[in-house]
Amino acid sequence: MALIRCNEHGQPSGRTREYVRSVSPLGYPDTAAICGSAPCRSPGRIWLEAKESAAYDEGERVFRVPNNAIKVRAE
Repeated sequence: MALIRCNEHGQPSGRTREYVRSVSPLGYPDTAAICGSAPCRSPGRIWLEAKESAAYDEGERVFRVPNNAIKVRAE
């Protein structure tokens, strides 16, 4: 599952997941995808695992994130 982190908080490190690359969410940096590191409110980039990275290369653009892993900015 993908995670959202800003440039300052960088590549996430997980106990069970390995993130291999980041991609920009739609509209970045003016995006609703906000860094999941509390209490950060910076625009986030999408960090992908290897299978997700391969899917991205094949054209996939929607990625699942775990519950409570992101915050969303509303207008």
